[in-house]
Parts: sequence; C-alpha cells; structure tokens
Amino acid sequence: MNDLSPSTSQFKVLTYLAFKGPSSPSQVAEETGISPGTVRPALRALLSKRFVIQLRDGSYQSKIAFTDIISDIYTNFIRKR
Repeated sequence: MNDLSPSTSQFKVLTYLAFKGPSSPSQVAEETGISPGTVRPALRALLSKRFVIQLRDGSYQSKIAFTDIISDIYTNFIRKR
C-alpha cells in the first residue's frame, strides 16, 4: 500500500470499501462524494493492484483490512512527523 497516498481517490475508495464492505461503484460515489467518473478508474487501478476484488453482482470488496490501512497510515505518515 505504500504507493497509495491518503490524498488520492484510490486510497479513499479503498478505505471506504475496507470500512463499509462490498459496495457498487455508485454507492461508493454517492457516500464518499467522489464523482463516478473518478471512482470507476480508481476501482480499475485497485483491481490491477489486487487490493480489491469484483464480486459476481458487480460490487467491489477490499482485500485489505481496515485495521491494516489505519496501521499503514500511522506507520508511514503520522509517526514520521
């Protein structure tokens, strides 16, 4: 996850999925305020990095646990200050 900065849409989408669970792209866009035109490419990039999987119903699920994301934020961004 080191290549994902907390300010990127990919990171925000991944964090949303890790916290909320499987969601459709429209759900992610609606609940995060990120435009659908940004959510879909973020999901494709996360799929290619194998951070998420796409389920049969078209929704996406994080393969990264929410607690791992928080730990990564602490280790790479907060503790370094």
